[in-house]
Amino acid sequence: MNSTEPLNMDQVTGNMIELEQLFPELDFSFYREKVGQAVRSKVNISDDQISQLLVLSAVENISMEEPQWTYVAASILLKQLYKKAACSRQYEASIRYGSFYQLVQSLTDIGIYSDRILQEYSREELEELGQIIEPERDSLFTYIGLLTLADRYLARSHNGDLFELPQERFLIIAITLMMEEPKETRIELIKEAYWALSNLYMTVATPTLANAGKSYGQLSSCFIETVDDSLRGIYDSNTDIATLSKNGGGIGAYLGKLRSRGSDIKGFKGVSSGVIPWMKQLNNTAVSVDQLGQRQGE
Repeated sequence: MNSTEPLNMDQVTGNMIELEQLFPELDFSFYREKVGQAVRSKVNISDDQISQLLVLSAVENISMEEPQWTYVAASILLKQLYKKAACSRQYEASIRYGSFYQLVQSLTDIGIYSDRILQEYSREELEELGQIIEPERDSLFTYIGLLTLADRYLARSHNGDLFELPQERFLIIAITLMMEEPKETRIELIKEAYWALSNLYMTVATPTLANAGKSYGQLSSCFIETVDDSLRGIYDSNTDIATLSKNGGGIGAYLGKLRSRGSDIKGFKGVSSGVIPWMKQLNNTAVSVDQLGQRQGE
C-alpha cells in the first residue's frame, strides 16, 4: 500500500462529508464508492487529481432525475478556484475572497487592469465596494457555467495564474460601466448593478464580461462591416475584421457589393473569382485572430 493512500482517503472522506452536508437530498453511496475505488487504484495522486476525480464523478451522475449533481461538481470546482486565487494573492483560501482593493492594485501594477480604476475611484470607495461581495452567490453557478467563466473570463496574470474570482468579476464590470456616472450616485448604482449580476438576474455581452476593467480589449459585442468591390476595399475590410476580432468583437460582413463569379474585371471577360474565396479569407482572419485565447473570432 502506498504511504500516501491513507492521507488521500482521509481527504476524500472529508470532501464527501462536506458535500453530503451541502446536498442532503442526494444519495452519495455510489458516488463515494466510485471515487474511493479510483483513488485506491492509483499509486500516487495529488490533491488536484483528487478534486478532478470528484468533479468528473459528479458530472457523470447528472441526469434528468438528479440535475443537482451539476452543483456538486460546481462546488468542488469553486474550492479549487478559491485555492488558486489565494495562492496567487497570498491569503488563506478558507476566507474564500481576499482584499478587493489589493486585487485591483496588484492587477493594475502588472498591466492586466486599466489604471483608470485607481484614477477614478479612491481606496476608500474600493474598500467599501469590496464589502458588498457575497461569496455565497457563487453557489448559483452550474458546473458548465462556472467552468466557462473560469476558463474564459476571470482575470489571470500573464503567466496564467488565477487572480480574480466570480464575484470580483461582477463587481469590476459594475465599477467599469458606472465609471462615468455622477460621483454622488455611482456607488449606489454599482451596488445595484452588482446585485443584479451576482444573482444572475442579468448578464452583459461577452466582450464586456471578458474585458471590463482590463487594459486591453473593448466592451462592444457586434459589428457590421461592408466590403467594397475593390482589392483595396477587400483588404481594408480584412484589416478591420482582424482588429475587431483581436479586441473581442463579433463581426458580420456584408459581401453583397462584391461582383459575382465570372464577372468582368477591367474589361477582361469572365475573370472574377466571385465571393466565395474572399468569404473564406475573411472567415479565416476572424478565426485566426482571437482575443488572447479568451474568445475565438466569429
